[in-house]
Amino acid sequence: MMAYKVVPFKRTENVSSELQRIIDSEAVGGYKYLNHEYSDKLKPGNIGCFGIGATPNTYIHVGFVIFEKQVQ
Repeated sequence: MMAYKVVPFKRTENVSSELQRIIDSEAVGGYKYLNHEYSDKLKPGNIGCFGIGATPNTYIHVGFVIFEKQVQ
């Protein structure tokens, strides 16, 4: 039987180093890297009331790394 684990993946200056750090960290616990996904999602802004409280559109980074582990 397999157990799966999903770990958040944050955007950094050096994406490859961050991904490697996560993979190495989970390997210690017996988890094997399976896949990773990431994208930027648009969070629409708000026009406010007559412009008061208006907020701009922003992009939110959504990322995660998937691991699997054999369990008895």
